[in-house]
Amino acid sequence: PDSASVPMSSSTSSFEQDPLILYSKTLHDYTLKLWTESRRVAEEKAKRKLARMEEEARKQSRNSSPTQRPHRP
Repeated sequence: PDSASVPMSSSTSSFEQDPLILYSKTLHDYTLKLWTESRRVAEEKAKRKLARMEEEARKQSRNSSPTQRPHRP
């Protein structure tokens, strides 16, 4: 019997039941989930840092703006 005579569904289901393939898929999904979460956290951290730097820049520009006139004798 050649592989063309085997129905695709039974071939696929036996393929998906292979323990190594199941382990591989599970590990891939788990790793992808960890990576995605890590990227989300890193992006949030970068946004917070940028916002903090922008706030500091605004404070610096407010403090350096001439709010008081120089005293002339």
